[in-house]
Amino acid sequence: MIIRLVALGLSFAALAGCGSAPVRQIKPATNPSADIGRFVADRQPWTFKGDRGWAFYTPNSIIRTTSTDRKILERLPPFVELSILHYQSDITRLPRPAEPIETYFFDTRNQWETLTRSLMGDRAGIYLSIERGGYSAKQIGVFYDIGPKDSFVICAHEGWHQYSHSTFKDPMPVWLDEGVACMMEGFRWDDQFPDHPRFMAWANTERFDQLRSAYNSETLMPIHSLLSLRPQDLMGSSTGQPTALTYYAQVWALIHFLNEGQGGRYKASLDALLSDTALGNFRSKLDLPALRQFNTRRTGPATLLTYLPEGTTLGQLDLEYQRFITQLVRVGSRNRIVMGKSPIAR
Repeated sequence: MIIRLVALGLSFAALAGCGSAPVRQIKPATNPSADIGRFVADRQPWTFKGDRGWAFYTPNSIIRTTSTDRKILERLPPFVELSILHYQSDITRLPRPAEPIETYFFDTRNQWETLTRSLMGDRAGIYLSIERGGYSAKQIGVFYDIGPKDSFVICAHEGWHQYSHSTFKDPMPVWLDEGVACMMEGFRWDDQFPDHPRFMAWANTERFDQLRSAYNSETLMPIHSLLSLRPQDLMGSSTGQPTALTYYAQVWALIHFLNEGQGGRYKASLDALLSDTALGNFRSKLDLPALRQFNTRRTGPATLLTYLPEGTTLGQLDLEYQRFITQLVRVGSRNRIVMGKSPIAR
């Protein structure tokens, strides 16, 4: 489960000062052997509270890890760097990060908890309640190893938040931010270059299975709810985690719908919305009531309707979106999801 918490303001200087010991030039426990020079500009030994590790510097990121897993060490730098390039081009052309994206990837949860307590102070309890994986705060991600697949999925999801915070001049609506982050989770390891990811937006069985489950149980939310709610609103509800997971699955489907549904009718609207948030033009497009709601909660139907073709109503949009989901979860679709192919375009 990947839950995005409210971002906190952290500086690189604060991270270096309270989270890690000074670098000592000692040989880490494991030395990556793969040819990662194409992605890594520099690599140096790094320690965290006496635990030895590596610091990798790629063109767009800084990665510090205590992992002793050779596969993690070989795959993490290219994965993070290629993710950042992917964010800039998958849906529409977006700017390069304004500053390096910083990632901490720990071998153990205990190490992760130690840094979290140092970084978050009085707020640490909120973050320590995360059951597995990690979190992002501004352009910084703090993760620990949760397995060979899920570790990279959370890096891809939270990496989008790190990238957008570093790069975008306006904040995004929550539904857009989380929907795109879920879309960025999809990848498979390249058959020809096994340590390199192939990002495939549809290759996301977790989101698909949750969407199909909600569809079969008739618990899908209308589009108005997706545009008005935040994940933290749902976590406090009587239904709890399943509702939040359905929210994530539905905003994943919503971005796919806007990207390719209705014969591409809304593709230009999605592109314009992302471009405007990146360039700082988004808030100026909202009327005063919509702007007030957005400034308070980063939500509201107007955050989408403002960009859709003139005359588009929320009711019409919801009917089209629900039909899209019906088509998406039909029999045989999961095989295409596993292959990373669109179940819509057959």
